[in-house]
Amino acid sequence: MRKVALIFIITMLAFYALAQQPYDEVAKAVFESLKTGNYSILEPYLDERMKEAFNEKAFNALREQMSSKYGGLKSFEFIEEEKSGKFVVAYYRFEFEKADVTLKLVFSQTNGEYKLSGIWIQKVVWREKGIPLPLAVGLPILGGILALLTFYTAGFKKIKGAELILGFFLVAITLFIQPIIQQAPFLALGIKSNADIIAKGFAFTVITSVWLGFVAGFFQEGLKYAFVRNKGLKEVLFVGIGFGLGEAVLVPLIQIVQSFMIGVPPIQLTQALLSSFERYMATLFHGGTTITLAYAYKNGFGRKALVVLSIAHGVIDTFASYYQLTNSQISLIMTYSTITAITLILLRYGIPKAKVEGEEEKVVW
Repeated sequence: MRKVALIFIITMLAFYALAQQPYDEVAKAVFESLKTGNYSILEPYLDERMKEAFNEKAFNALREQMSSKYGGLKSFEFIEEEKSGKFVVAYYRFEFEKADVTLKLVFSQTNGEYKLSGIWIQKVVWREKGIPLPLAVGLPILGGILALLTFYTAGFKKIKGAELILGFFLVAITLFIQPIIQQAPFLALGIKSNADIIAKGFAFTVITSVWLGFVAGFFQEGLKYAFVRNKGLKEVLFVGIGFGLGEAVLVPLIQIVQSFMIGVPPIQLTQALLSSFERYMATLFHGGTTITLAYAYKNGFGRKALVVLSIAHGVIDTFASYYQLTNSQISLIMTYSTITAITLILLRYGIPKAKVEGEEEKVVW
């Protein structure tokens, strides 16, 4: 019996030893540092390049982003490994309160010791289920449709189909070109994620939000201005509505694709309802701006109106961008407050002017 027991113990120890990875100590340091927020636990296990790229600010930014998305960290386990030249790539499943996150850890050997050379989020599996996909896409679209119905009940009963299509076309151009302009300086600086932006501190995050917001404001209002000059106010109203409807359709679809690609949380009902309200207000806003731009152009102050509306649009999108970067609830409230206030002012100014204007025979674009 003693021999059997000894063999059993030796066998179990052998299995345990085989189950251990030579770099598990580094992975444990990653876990402990992310759980406690203590960068000094991880720092000794970083190679020289990683210490420069993944300094304490970058670590804190990543940890804050992961904590805000996934909740508290509970445990971790090894999944598999693969070789990549002189590096070992290991995959570990980190269990958070809201999701299981697979981290890709890249190790290199320095003086016979394993050091961490890279860390990436590979996969996210959420525990919380979101609303059905058709509902997640349909509610924002409903917001755009309700805005169209709002203008309809306000007296604009002759819907301009060609102008709606033009507006949809303009938002498609915007979603293709605008992000390229916005991301260009960050690519030049080697910034690849929101965590990289946040790691550079509060001031840089604010500057980033202002840049993103004002590029959006001047690009979108400038694009609309180029296409609504010399057109009737009733016609340009539907260009703006088409722009808003295009956003209501395309933006949710892009977000759904991103949710599959980069682990965005499943869309909840409250979030979808807020998105529906946002699309409603945005469509009203675009309708109001196109009326104002066309009226201003006809009366000799088109460029002044363009600058003012671009700044107003930039302020709204600055708050929205800051929320996207930080999840600040204050910036979310400011986003909805400013777009609601500015939209009401624009509609009160523009709708009476559009109503009294005579019908145009045909709009060519």
